[in-house]
Amino acid sequence: MQRSRDFLVEIARRYYIDELSQQEIAKEYNFSRPTVSNILKQCKEEGIVEIRIRDGSPFSTALGNRLKKVFNLENAIIIPSTEDITAVLSRVGAEAAAYAASVIKDGTRVGIAWGTSLYQMVHQMKQLDVIDTSVVQLMGGLGANNPQYDGTDLARELSKLLNARYHPLQCPVLVKSKEVKEMLISEPTIEEALRRTKNLDIAFVGISSNDPEKSATVKAGFLNLKEAEEIMKAGAVGHICGYSYDKHGQMLDYPVNHRIIGIEFDKLIDIPNRVGIACGADKATAIKAALEAKLITTLITDESAALRILN
Repeated sequence: MQRSRDFLVEIARRYYIDELSQQEIAKEYNFSRPTVSNILKQCKEEGIVEIRIRDGSPFSTALGNRLKKVFNLENAIIIPSTEDITAVLSRVGAEAAAYAASVIKDGTRVGIAWGTSLYQMVHQMKQLDVIDTSVVQLMGGLGANNPQYDGTDLARELSKLLNARYHPLQCPVLVKSKEVKEMLISEPTIEEALRRTKNLDIAFVGISSNDPEKSATVKAGFLNLKEAEEIMKAGAVGHICGYSYDKHGQMLDYPVNHRIIGIEFDKLIDIPNRVGIACGADKATAIKAALEAKLITTLITDESAALRILN
């Protein structure tokens, strides 16, 4: 079917400028989604739309290649560092959002944890044209002071962007005793949610330092300062999905770790693609330990963290 150039420009504007999904455009113009995809392809072929990729700096690229080689990573995406940590965090989130859009396909089973980096990722993602996907909350709710950073809200928002099935873990992430944990995880809905964490294609997780003054778990009200200091004295250098680990990336045999409700620490490594997102030189020790233990397969971070890891 021959279409006018003005019409092609109109569809291109709806997709690239108005940021409608292909499915939304198909509904608006009474087309099938494949027809919209073919129109957008024609726009590229006729030069109406030009896609340009702005590559990272040579230095960032070199750091990423070095990290991939040293730690046998599948991907290492490094962004330039600046003194404005808020801007760096936003840029890391944007890179994570772009990476997520490139790897989430029809049928992908996605797990997501919590934290500021993942908040930036989710809130900079665009609607994806994928079907039959699912989003699983990897750890229980924090009841945090900033609930938008909580895994419950992040998993829900991500599921909307993917038009995916949403599987929440409706329980606290940390309970007062191991006995309470055992009681809760035997509940059918929680048991089913935890079972889904063992059957994922990709997981997005944050990595945090265990420094009590900088720990995300302390800022979220997950731990108090005294508890965080005790865990650090016991050898913790970082935490992932709530679990504190030592300089070798091994989970500490510490009471708090046995009261967490979420994906099991030793099951995280069974997920084929484990994406760790974190930035800042203060997180380098935590990131390095996670890399050495193969807790993550893809790293998205900034130059300051990458340099300290390699040095």
